[in-house]
Amino acid sequence: MPKDESKLIPIREASEILGVSVGTLRRWDENGKLRAIRKTPDGNRYYKALDLEIFPSDLFTLAYEWASAESILTAPIPSKLFCQDSSVFEARLIKLGSSLQLVSGLDQIFSLIVSAAGEIGNNSFDHNLGKWPDITGIFFGYNIEKREIVLADRGLGILKTLKFAVPSLQTHQEALNIAFTQFISGRAPENRGNGLKYVHKIIVENPISLVFISGDAELKISREDSEINVQQTNTPLQGCIALIKF
Repeated sequence: MPKDESKLIPIREASEILGVSVGTLRRWDENGKLRAIRKTPDGNRYYKALDLEIFPSDLFTLAYEWASAESILTAPIPSKLFCQDSSVFEARLIKLGSSLQLVSGLDQIFSLIVSAAGEIGNNSFDHNLGKWPDITGIFFGYNIEKREIVLADRGLGILKTLKFAVPSLQTHQEALNIAFTQFISGRAPENRGNGLKYVHKIIVENPISLVFISGDAELKISREDSEINVQQTNTPLQGCIALIKF
């Protein structure tokens, strides 16, 4: 981050500082999320160094824009948030566990938080193997200060993978409900729902909450509200996205 907080930063440099695309910054400027400065009405966008310093990193927004974009070219993500294969994911998951272990108050549940994130991330790799529509890999980011973990993929989604075992499934809402509540066949790739049922158990027994979206279905669960509640969303995702808060 530049030391001179009064300095104006061009948009491309600002995108590197925040770890988002230039296109994302343009959208944030237009919708008022992060206003840019223009020296002339039709000029290039610039940003105050201080604005970039205090602007919070919104991992869920980045992941959602990436997962819902028509093309990965329109919503790229920084390499530090992308796991191109399961070995990279597992290495970063271990690092997450080491970090959470040092957080006061999490000594009894940090391993469960890591397990839930691991199940969700590994589901993406296991059940999209050889079938990724456009890019192989997942979004995996976390903010320990905000106590949140975000995972996303541009895979087939829950409905398509569960239809191998339950051909009668018709909607994303129905598929997401089954994935988190019912044991299915233990044969790959039909066992996608079994890992998510384990995630459900972790969430409802501990001070953790989860938002999970697949297709046009959104599920929210927590220890305080353990009832499965699946709603329809306005913008369908190509794959899945999960927000774990603890």
